[in-house]
This record gives sequence, C-alpha cells and structure tokens, in this order.
Amino acid sequence: MKLENQNILIVSNEPWGDIWYSKHNWAYELSKKNNVLFINPPIKWKLSNLWSFKICLDNYSESLQVLGYQNSLPFTRFSLIYKLNNFIVSKKIKKWLITNNYKNYIFWTFDPYRFSNPQLFSPLLSIYFRVDKYRVQKEKILLKNIDKLVVTSKELLKDITFKGSLLELSHGISSEEFVPTDTVIYEKDYFLYVGNIDHRLNIELIDRILQEFPNERFVFIGKMYNLFSELSKDIFYKNKYNNLIIHGVEPFKNLKNYIYYSKACLVPMDLKIHGNAVHHHKTLQYLALGKPVISPIFNDVINKEEYIIGYKNDDEAIEKIKQLSHTETNEKVAQRIQFAKQFTYEKLIEKVEQFLR
Repeated sequence: MKLENQNILIVSNEPWGDIWYSKHNWAYELSKKNNVLFINPPIKWKLSNLWSFKICLDNYSESLQVLGYQNSLPFTRFSLIYKLNNFIVSKKIKKWLITNNYKNYIFWTFDPYRFSNPQLFSPLLSIYFRVDKYRVQKEKILLKNIDKLVVTSKELLKDITFKGSLLELSHGISSEEFVPTDTVIYEKDYFLYVGNIDHRLNIELIDRILQEFPNERFVFIGKMYNLFSELSKDIFYKNKYNNLIIHGVEPFKNLKNYIYYSKACLVPMDLKIHGNAVHHHKTLQYLALGKPVISPIFNDVINKEEYIIGYKNDDEAIEKIKQLSHTETNEKVAQRIQFAKQFTYEKLIEKVEQFLR
C-alpha cells in the first residue's frame, strides 16, 4: 500500500499542541502526501454529554485537521461502561466521518486507552503504533482487534502478545530538523535537556551534575509535572541552583534552534522507571545537529558509542561530562548527523509501505 493520497485517522493519547511526540510528528509527516485527521483525547466529561455529542474541528494545515470530541459516558474502570462508551463514540464519529465525506481511511492509533475495537470504524486497515510500555487491560483488547502492529524497539514486545503482522521501526526524525532556522535567546555552549520534567528523570543525577559543574549552564526545556520528591521540588520549583535555566514549553519546530547552540545534550532518564530503557524521540533530534548525547545505555540500536556517550551509573555520567571537551571531534559530529539521516520519516514511511504490502 502506498502512503500517498490516503485518508488516515491518527488516534493520539496526547492532544495537539506545542509539545510534539511521535504521534504528532507522524501526523505532520504523513500529511505531506495524505489527508490526515488527528483525533485528540476526549475533553473533560460533563453531565450534558449524556444527551449531546459535539465534534469540533481545527485546521493545522490544508491536509492536517485536528478533531476534538467528548465521551458520551463518564470515564470508568468498569469494563461494561467502557465498552458501551467505546461503541457509542466510535459509531458517532464514524457517522460524522461519512457525513463529511471522509471515507476509505486507515485507522492508525497510538492510544491503548480507547477505541480498542477499530473495526467499529470500518477502516481499510488498522495499525497500532506502540511507543511505550503501558500495561493497561484495554491494550490487550486492542491487540486482539488490530490488523498490524508497529513497535519502536524489540523491548516493547516483551510484555505483550500479538499474533498478527509485526514491524519494528525506530523513532523518526524530520528532514526539517537537520538545519536550524533561527537564533535563540541564550548564549552558546550550554548543556540542554528537552522533554517532560517529571518523575521519570534521574533527579539525584541531575542534582549531582548541577553541583559538580557550577560554571556550566544547564537549560531545561519542557513541561513540569509529577515532581513529588522534595529534591525535585527544591531543584525545579525553588530554584536551588543558579546554573539551571528552566525555560518551559517551546513549540516543537523551534527546538532545533536551541539544540544547535548547545554544547551537549542530556538524556538523564531513570532506568529504574518502567519503559525508560528504550531511547527517546528527542535523541534523534540531538544527533541530527551533531550534538554529543550524554545518556544511559539503552536497550536498542542507538546505544553505540560512536553516537551516544553512554554511562552505566551516575559516577560514570559525571566522568563522561568531565571528559567531553577532550573527546569531541569534527569526525564524531559528522558521524552523528549521518547516523540520524538513516531515520528520516521519508525512509521510515517507505518501510511502512513495504510492511503494508
């Protein structure tokens, strides 16, 4: 199947906005040659939803639209109510699609929490793109009802059972991410982290890094939430360190400009947290601009020493940062960029097309 001139429904567990994850990037890239309808998570339920159903539509571009809706029944863990709501909402959205001449579409979901029976939409084909370990019962139902499964790492096959067609496909990088388009408000040569600032970070390591390198600047770009420990609150809410700059959320397409002017990029994930052992989408953004990436050693292809400055523990992470100025070369910069070019969305889409045949 050629992914050109297709109608594609992309179901996301993250809403459309400035923060982009894999599902947003796939929607954007697929919309270059297809008509894409990006289905947001439902808005907050209210009592009037029992007798009314509303759909709102926003245009991101001529070929990419964002659909919002509400659940007919309140979100609940009770299986019967979940199945009933899933049935009602699926049928109502399908009716809306037909009324608005949106036909013969591919159902492409990133969301294990809803629409666990894609056949209610009567799609040409259903695909589940698994980018994380979710461990929810609804995902088991979804895996029984989809035609094809795509995972970003073999690590994501260890906790599920699927008997259909399967493709392992790395995270992707847009061809647009290899060239910066603007300047940034900070001076050059800072250490950079891009991503959610939450409980999945290795807070103890971040604390040590900020202490060990008081003359370096560390810029963190991302949304802050789920910071429960006193240490994380001291660092990110109470501004414990003067060398930490907390920037907040930045539109996704602006991130490459901050990456370009950084000295190195950090991926300080806590590998004790479930699902953190697989490399992250942002890693390819760092490599696309040739930046050294200081990261724990992940369980997939991206952990090679030529591309990632990997560490096994916190002490080794500190040592790798100390050695950085002595180990960087122009050759390594070129190697990283070349490595990232293997994973452009154009190349990944070709692999998906072959898979769909």
